[in-house]
Amino acid sequence: MPVYNEEEAVSAVIEEWQKCLSENVENYTLCILNDGSKDSTLDILRGFEKKYSQIKVIDKPNSGHGQTCIYGYNVALENGADWIFQIDSDGQCDPKYFPELISHTDKHKAVYGFRKSRDDGFKRSIISRFVTLFTFFATGQYVRDANVPYRLIHRSVLEQITGKVPESFHLANILVSVLTKKIAGIKWINIHFNDRAGGTASVKTISFVKHGFTLFRQLKEASA
Repeated sequence: MPVYNEEEAVSAVIEEWQKCLSENVENYTLCILNDGSKDSTLDILRGFEKKYSQIKVIDKPNSGHGQTCIYGYNVALENGADWIFQIDSDGQCDPKYFPELISHTDKHKAVYGFRKSRDDGFKRSIISRFVTLFTFFATGQYVRDANVPYRLIHRSVLEQITGKVPESFHLANILVSVLTKKIAGIKWINIHFNDRAGGTASVKTISFVKHGFTLFRQLKEASA
């Protein structure tokens, strides 16, 4: 779980996911990566680290959402995780879909949520569709929801991916999705995406537009 300036939302998010994981997984670590937050987020996270033995907090310099996820993947791999599950810290990822997600792990090495409906605004929905088209034209891979933060991937897949994502890749989650599709295929399950519980999005709508051509070029280069 990457976190940046989420003091308004992160406590409720941690509590609901801690409960969900404890009810559905026997052995897990909830690794929370503080990406250089400037508010009281880190203090809140440290409190939860003391409260729950399953929680591990990593404080790191700001590198952006996507690269923080890559950092987290590598931490998980280094610590022997068999499955790596990624979620955001803003309350948009609803735990109620998690049991269905893990029910497919006996036959699939990558299970992603598809944001079939969402409460975070029409613009974000349209941008997600454009990302799908951009990704397809740049790579030839049709990825239904390439930037969704609700994803469960087996270590055997991620071991082949993390080293292929350049540090300069702005929206790294999209490239991870493309490479996952190529290597293992993706099992999609429909999810509803909640509105943010507080704060502001770390990846702004304008950022997608501003970096659109850069994303297209980087995807073509990475998939060549």
